[in-house]
Amino acid sequence: PAHLSAEAKAQYLAGQKIYFREGHCVTCHQANGKGLDPAFPSLEKSPWVMDDADRLIKIALYGLIGPIEVNGKKYDGQVPMTPFGGMLKDDEIAAVLTFVRNSFGNQADPIQPAQVAKVRAANPGRMMFYNSIELLKEHPMK
Repeated sequence: PAHLSAEAKAQYLAGQKIYFREGHCVTCHQANGKGLDPAFPSLEKSPWVMDDADRLIKIALYGLIGPIEVNGKKYDGQVPMTPFGGMLKDDEIAAVLTFVRNSFGNQADPIQPAQVAKVRAANPGRMMFYNSIELLKEHPMK
């Protein structure tokens, strides 16, 4: 994307590779970011992607289970989102989230590895999924 700095563009490209790895984001959210109804929400112009960076980082690190509403559509959350905190390093999480936040009609600030590290450090030993109620309590929608 033209609006990103050279450094952020490199991060975006690294994130694109991670997004499209087998068994990673593309599996559920699809190549076009539109997801698969009724199980996997769209990433397209989603406030869950665009708004609070820390909320999005928590979803990527620790996964998400249970019902969620995205752009007026309800998803049951029966199949949880994979927690990638044990599989990806901070710079990889930052890269893939930068890709998602700047693809599929989205445009938002890049995520920095230091932001991911800060969220990870604030939740030492967390092993359980987040749910939308808990996330919205900690990070209300704007």
